[in-house]
Formats: sequence, structure tokens, C-alpha cells
Amino acid sequence: MNDYHRLVLPAAGAVSPAHFSLILLLMILPMNAPGTENLLSVRDLTHLFSGQVPQVDAVSFDVYAGEFVAIIGPNGSGKSTLLRLIIRELLPASGSIVIQGKTLHTMKPIERARTIALLTQHDNADLRLTVSEYVALGRIPWQAEYSNLEHETAITEAIHDVGITHLQHVSLGKLSGGERQRAGFARVLVQKPTLLLLDEPTNHLDPLARHQLLSLIRRKNITTLAVLHDLELIQPFADQVLMMNAGRMVCRGTPAQVLDSPGFQRVFGMQSLHVTHPKSGKTLRIFEALPSEIDGYTNN
Repeated sequence: MNDYHRLVLPAAGAVSPAHFSLILLLMILPMNAPGTENLLSVRDLTHLFSGQVPQVDAVSFDVYAGEFVAIIGPNGSGKSTLLRLIIRELLPASGSIVIQGKTLHTMKPIERARTIALLTQHDNADLRLTVSEYVALGRIPWQAEYSNLEHETAITEAIHDVGITHLQHVSLGKLSGGERQRAGFARVLVQKPTLLLLDEPTNHLDPLARHQLLSLIRRKNITTLAVLHDLELIQPFADQVLMMNAGRMVCRGTPAQVLDSPGFQRVFGMQSLHVTHPKSGKTLRIFEALPSEIDGYTNN
């Protein structure tokens, strides 16, 4: 493990209760991928908590070049653990991960760091670092490949792209949560990854900033696998949705296929509704908790 990967180590997801196993009977929906190049292939991936309880259980899926794939599911469903397996912070009990035709475990650390970038909710960066110094950590995998001027240019451009040029000389400890998250986006952008992993990237961001930063990722056409709790972001940004529960992938498909499936209501206790924007005429999606779920929680 190199210093960069140690810096971005996320927390492991908790184990889900076994009684959710009924969800495993849900139909697996077909995927509609916009690209043709299979960039990431995950097959029968399993990780055991304390060597016994599956946190990720026989998960398989493909991600195509240029896709934005959203991973959704309740707390403790294995979403963050899945990302940690893909970046090799955790080792699988079984299964395989192939990126651009190369098996993950055969890739050297420097090759992995040049291929995969991970943005988490929190990291262990020194709060005395300035924004520029923090973002520069993303250039570590490429340190020997470019001149100092090229590194500095990449760092300056990334900081500008996320809208915090005025903060480049400010220490991390003086930033708000949203400003810190913008700096995190800049750090993974300068890493120039082939595959970008985002673990709840919109936490601490206001609604406009969420759309701005995810739109930036889409404009750059970076293949992205993102754990999202903001369900309203799925339809405008995701090409494909993977829904997890109790460590298993219980449904996958386009946003419409997954969000309109009976399984979505079972897993989340919410229904997805369509409304028409009064001015643009566009169809919007809103989410409403099922009354039975609210009453059940209140009566517990």
C-alpha cells in the first residue's frame, strides 16, 4: 500500500441484518450501457467480515468506458466495502476484479494509483496542508513523468475547475465541510484516473454544488462508480444503477428500471414518483416514504 492509498482509506460498511435476505429473490434487470469498451469487470466478488460474515456476497457487474454508475442501498449494505475491494484496500475472499483487461491483484501499486482514484467523505490528511499542497497529493503517482511546471499547471487548473481558486493558500483546517469536499474533488481530478470511485461525494455540499461537481465529472467523461445517498441525483447523472442490500446486488439496470422496480420500495421503504415541471415540461422524479414505514418506525 502506498502513502496515497493510505491517505484515502474509507471506513468499512456495517453488516446488514440477515432478515433482508428475502430481497435476494428480486429479478436482476438488464443493463443498457452507452459504451462498448468493458473497462471494469467484477465477477462473484465476496468479502467476509472477521473471516465469517459476508459484507459483499457474490457480486458481479460490468462498467463501460465513460459510464457513470451509481451504487445505492441502505446503510450497511456493502457499498463502501465494494469500493475498498476495487481499490484493493481490502482483499476478497473470492472472485475477481479486472480493469482494462488486467486482473487487479497483478497490477503494481503505482499502476493501480495511476488507474484508480478514490474520493471518500473523510480522509486523514494533515489539516495544516494548504489546499494546493493537499491537491498536489493527487500528482504523486505521476511525479516522475512530468515537469514541475506541468504538475503546477494541473493543480492550478483542477482547483479552478472546482471553484476554490481563492482558497488555494488556505489550510484545510480552516475550510468548511463543503470547501474541503471541493478540494477533494480537485485532488482526484489531478490524479487523472481511468476509473474514479466516489464514496458519498456530495456530503457537506449544498444542492447547487452537488450538481456543479457531478456535472464536471460527466463533462470530463471520467468512468465513475459512485456510492450515492442523494437519490435525486441518480436520474440526471447515472447511466446505470446497482442496488445493494445485505451485501448482495439485488437489482441493476438503468435509473428508470431500478427506481421503478418493486425491489426499490422493499429495500428503501420509499416510492419513486414522476411529476411534470410546470415550466419546462420535463419529467422529474421525487421520492416519498411509504406510510407503513413511517408508522412502523414511530411505533418501535
